[in-house]
Amino acid sequence: MEIIRILKESNPKRALVFGIGGGGDIVATIPTANLLRDFGFEVFHGSIVWDRLVIDPKPGPRSIEELENIEIFNEVIAIANENTKTYYGVIPTVARAAKFFGEVVALDITKGAKKLSKGIAEFADDSGISLIFGIDSGGDAIAIGYESGVKSPLADSLSVAALSDLNAIVGVFGFGSDGELKIEELLLNMSELIKRGSFLGCSSMSKRDYEQMIEITKFVVTEASKIPIMAYEGEFGIKKIRKSRTVLISPLSTLTFYFDSRGVFEINDAAKIVRDARDIEEANKLLNKSGILTELDYERAVSSSGDRYVCEDKGSGCS
Repeated sequence: MEIIRILKESNPKRALVFGIGGGGDIVATIPTANLLRDFGFEVFHGSIVWDRLVIDPKPGPRSIEELENIEIFNEVIAIANENTKTYYGVIPTVARAAKFFGEVVALDITKGAKKLSKGIAEFADDSGISLIFGIDSGGDAIAIGYESGVKSPLADSLSVAALSDLNAIVGVFGFGSDGELKIEELLLNMSELIKRGSFLGCSSMSKRDYEQMIEITKFVVTEASKIPIMAYEGEFGIKKIRKSRTVLISPLSTLTFYFDSRGVFEINDAAKIVRDARDIEEANKLLNKSGILTELDYERAVSSSGDRYVCEDKGSGCS
């Protein structure tokens, strides 16, 4: 596999592996991180800072400036710990995950793809990182953007656009576990990437991955990244998540498929649309003008927090 050659030849043996969709995608970094460790890598786990409303009642992703108890590296990169929280008292997933990992790289997508790419490059250069992986639970990162089931195109498109300017790899974990792309759409887009020479190989979950994913989900709230856990336990069939989506639990759910980030960018129209946006607001408006509704639109439509952003439910991540 091409991915094996890349891991063998890369030097220094340091890698950043981050969840590109926010929230529970950081759980999906575990199989790739452990694969890297088997090849002698030191791994930095990370995630963009965007949680579902059940965790953070304020719509949209958080900027670095909205976080407290955090070590700022540059305008889009910071190091979170288990005491990190928002200025209004919410404990974000990056802090929850830090209870397991120790530290987590927090990535800010509010300032646009260009600044995110520049910030990642600076962090990689300063930390001696030779490989960068963006991991997506489910597969909507390799969507075109106009598929009817896609619910979260904004985070993924900004992340893919940022990664395309780097010598990076996009990993798709869970094979449709977020219920956004239909199985035939996922297969079609994977086939297109293979045709373009962008497929780098795949890897499967191990018992170590399974045990670690079980442990971290005691702290991190996720549905999409739990589907592979169920698949590893031998479950098979259809499951409903988030009230309205259905996903297939199968042996394919335990795999991570790797693709060259530039190839993913080339098939992802949404990523092309937002690539030069100055910030997330402009990116959202550009997608809207192209007929694409986003997770930010949804969160603003259903949010009951108004302008207060006071988290009243202690079970939903408040400090």
